[in-house]
Amino acid sequence: MEQTESFDRRKAVQNSKYICGVVEGFYGRPWTPEQRKHLFKRQNQLGLTTYLYAPKDDIKHRSLWRELYNNEEMTYLRNLVESAKDNNVNFVYAISPGKDILYSSDEEMDTLKNKLDQVRSVGCDSFAVLFDDIEVQMQDEDQKQFTSFAHAQVHIANTIFKYLNTKTFMFCPTEYCESRAVPTLESSQYLNTIGEQLAGDIHIMWTGPRVISRYLTVEHLARVGSVMRRKPLIWDNLHANDYDLKKIFMGPMMHRSVKIKEFTSGLLSNPNGRYEANFVPFHTLSDWNAADRDLRENESGISSRNGVILNIDCNTETIYVPEVSLVNAVSTWIDEFITPSVTNAPQPPQLTADVAGYVPDRRECVWLLDLPETHGVIRPEPVMPAEIATENIIQSAVAPEEPVPSELNSLAAEYSQPMETEDPVESQEDESMVSVDEDVSAPVVLPGLATTAEEIRNQRLSLLCATCEMYYLPFENGPRVQSMFKDFRWLMQNASVMKKSFKEIETLDPLQSEWLVKYDGVNEFLTSAIDSFFFITQAPNKAILSEIVPYAFDAHSCCVLLIAVARWMMQGNALDNPENNLFEDFGSTEERWINQNGFRSETMRVLNVVDDIEVLLSNKIFLPLCMFCFDIRPFTIADKEYISGMVTVMLTTNQELLHRRATNFADRNIIPFLCSGAEHNFLCEKVDETGHKPVCYASAHFDGTLFSNFLITYKEKLKEKYRGLIEDSKIGSTKLTDEYIEFIQNSQTPMDIEEWYPKIPDQIFENYPAWVETYFGMDASDAHPMRKVIQVVAVTLAMNGSRGYFLTVAIDDIERQKYFLELGLTDLGLSICQRFRIFGQTLRSTSRQSSTSE
Repeated sequence: MEQTESFDRRKAVQNSKYICGVVEGFYGRPWTPEQRKHLFKRQNQLGLTTYLYAPKDDIKHRSLWRELYNNEEMTYLRNLVESAKDNNVNFVYAISPGKDILYSSDEEMDTLKNKLDQVRSVGCDSFAVLFDDIEVQMQDEDQKQFTSFAHAQVHIANTIFKYLNTKTFMFCPTEYCESRAVPTLESSQYLNTIGEQLAGDIHIMWTGPRVISRYLTVEHLARVGSVMRRKPLIWDNLHANDYDLKKIFMGPMMHRSVKIKEFTSGLLSNPNGRYEANFVPFHTLSDWNAADRDLRENESGISSRNGVILNIDCNTETIYVPEVSLVNAVSTWIDEFITPSVTNAPQPPQLTADVAGYVPDRRECVWLLDLPETHGVIRPEPVMPAEIATENIIQSAVAPEEPVPSELNSLAAEYSQPMETEDPVESQEDESMVSVDEDVSAPVVLPGLATTAEEIRNQRLSLLCATCEMYYLPFENGPRVQSMFKDFRWLMQNASVMKKSFKEIETLDPLQSEWLVKYDGVNEFLTSAIDSFFFITQAPNKAILSEIVPYAFDAHSCCVLLIAVARWMMQGNALDNPENNLFEDFGSTEERWINQNGFRSETMRVLNVVDDIEVLLSNKIFLPLCMFCFDIRPFTIADKEYISGMVTVMLTTNQELLHRRATNFADRNIIPFLCSGAEHNFLCEKVDETGHKPVCYASAHFDGTLFSNFLITYKEKLKEKYRGLIEDSKIGSTKLTDEYIEFIQNSQTPMDIEEWYPKIPDQIFENYPAWVETYFGMDASDAHPMRKVIQVVAVTLAMNGSRGYFLTVAIDDIERQKYFLELGLTDLGLSICQRFRIFGQTLRSTSRQSSTSE
């Protein structure tokens, strides 16, 4: 329905009684005061009118709730409250005394009042008392005074509410979702007591059917309202990531009908602990809050303006469409990515053995009872000046993180000081609100893909949307990611169709045509996802970069693995992967399922042709990470000179000698594998604005015994080829210059052909039949890419039924031996010639071999 031209929907929403905003209620490192001030400005723009201060790991909010703030902390708190008011945001201070409060003690009540009086003295006029994630057993003194746990909590809440006479008051019950209601929602004595006896003006918080609820429905919330005798206030954990810090969620507000606003008093989002990852969640929450209704079934006609699809039009009836809201949010987010930070940016999160996660501080608490045991916290991060180069920020993300100290106060000077600059914070402009000329921000564009400003923006939009879809929601990947994985499974199940050769496109059979069409779709998305990593790492806004790049790196690693396997299948190298060799697709509203979802989890699921695929794909970091954009593809004999060029930077600048070195390298390391029928050959290339550059590679022969026999005749051919050089070297011919002699002495040459290849014991071939050859320098630029190449080789070998593979390392190369042990390979002992150590990895069990072949 049409509204008057003067109608301002955002202002109308802002002035409504519906509570909508953000709760900082997660476990782990709290946000800094500066991030909170940034949030208030963002909330003001978006019409999100409430902020609830409730960080679980702030000691004076929870574990040391009795302690008063010191003068310095009170100054920080006052600044936050005033900043919130300046931005039309209601600052709600929450306290969590439930871990150890003595409910029946008048002294404890006075302590609680004094603490809240202190907070009220800086201008805070809204409060909350939280009793979530605590033990439910009352102390002996309390049992004498109160008939139940609920009565004790009601006594505290009602007394404080009456004492403060506050603007807004919130209460979080111990049974805060249906899965924790004992025995059921309707029959819970605890919830019914709370509903009956808690003061009517107190808002009761509720997370939904579960701690992290996939759906919030009208039917469910109507039932909750009946038990609580009021409309519940939703504490929404849809985007929370503190139970698994290897994940973030950048999808839209979803599976919450606009109609639930009629059955709730408000909704507060408890989002990702990584502040900058919440741009899309906050913006889509704003759209949802401002909408009149959802999109009806079979309804179309969403309007657009200047090429941007609109969910929200301030002068008409508004409709919320999550997918559209995401696109619009990302379109706005682009401007922040290309805007240089104007304040000091936090140092990037330190990467651990799980790359995008952190060393967990697994704690015993009620929060974990029905969630995966991956919850953890991370330590406060130091900061890095904004002028530090992007590559230095990226390269710094290599060391394992330590847990957050058990005593942490996010209002303390030692916590917030690193984010301060010489000028007062209040005088600085907010980086996301600053308008910067495109020439100043140096647009980041992938070479050769876009030229006009519109093309550049559309390219960036596509890249960031791909990233958001890979880190979407706890229970699902984004729509394009779901489609990509569905098609990838189909490609694997029908891979052998590409073994049939064809000369021209017209000679394709229908199944091959279908295969290539699906491959193009998979390739398009994965290529876009890989490019998004390049875009993110080049972003001038270091504040965003520091928090997003570990997750983007993790997704990038999965994408290069998937696209390499897809390319290998397209070349006709794969057998069919039968249905019984794949995980069944599954979905559930059970909370345990969220630990099995996500882009990495889905990658492991689709590639589960390898036993213990999770172990194979785990990122154990023992060397500095390579954080540049790289790509992995199959290679053929046509790439021989290109790959051999990797060794021409060694030892000398004499081009003739370098050419001979490259030829020798190809003869030894590339040609024998390719000429003997190896079909598992993969090259990793660094990708940047200058193009592609080879970094490392691996070749694998499916039948190591066959390759071993091939080497017998191949070595004889090499000896014949290099006979003249060998003889000249032995007699000290004057044909060889001093430089050439020195070169021979310091590099691999055909002088010792018989010693080039190890002699492998027969028993090795029984359990590790595939022979793998690797080449890499093992420094910061190729240690991680080499690991990804090994993963690709392992997956493709397993797809074709290999039980395992082995590789060899020179006996005196201790560093490489350590490297492969760290990757999870097993030390299989020495070669017969005693010059090489053999390492192997099992890929498929015998029982699995049998079930696959039936």
